[in-house]
Amino acid sequence: MKITDIEVHILGGPQEERPHWVSHFPVPAANEMLVILHTDSGISGFGLGSSNGRLEQTAAMFADGLREIIVGSDALSPERLYEKLFSLSWHRIAAEKGWSKAQIGLASAAVDIAMWDILGKHSNMPLYRLFGGYKDVVPCYVTCGYYREGKTLDELRDEMQMLKSQGHTAFKAKLGALSLEQDMQRLHTIRDVIGAEAELMLDVNCGWDLDTALMAVKQLREVNPRWLEEPMHW
Repeated sequence: MKITDIEVHILGGPQEERPHWVSHFPVPAANEMLVILHTDSGISGFGLGSSNGRLEQTAAMFADGLREIIVGSDALSPERLYEKLFSLSWHRIAAEKGWSKAQIGLASAAVDIAMWDILGKHSNMPLYRLFGGYKDVVPCYVTCGYYREGKTLDELRDEMQMLKSQGHTAFKAKLGALSLEQDMQRLHTIRDVIGAEAELMLDVNCGWDLDTALMAVKQLREVNPRWLEEPMHW
């Protein structure tokens, strides 16, 4: 089975009037590069690459040389094609065409996901089975508690009640943008809604200094978190 054609699309979402924030930066609007690979068997696969920056230059790489490398490749050998594409990051062609390592990595990832999509469809098996997995149920959590301009504890409570009503039993909340006292009020509100038995994870997105982190880990015991993620910049 050979790859016969490629489609590349840029997908975006509208900016929100009240954007969501983590501790020190806004959550970007949806910004994805969609790659669709077609094969001579009629099977097509799609992959996505995400970025906080503009994707036009990355998408243009396909017309500027990547297409010739990809078309004609064995559609059932994803790792072979990924190695060929990713290795461009240290080949002369990257310097000649002005392709950055980040752009090559993103394009390689999107193509790789599309290749595995093809392989799964050809095998008529979900990828977790092809990878050796044996479970068809996995635990998951919902990320929540983002900051927004003017967001009150009542709005946070309404958000958590909505998520709980949807059936979620594990939650990862954002903190680090306000004082520790204010964040503890937010976390007690969340814990009050989700109950003592629900899983609660915390993500600071590197928003604390060392002194704040040392104080926080003592106070956070009050809300019994499962883990504390990225308290400080690495």
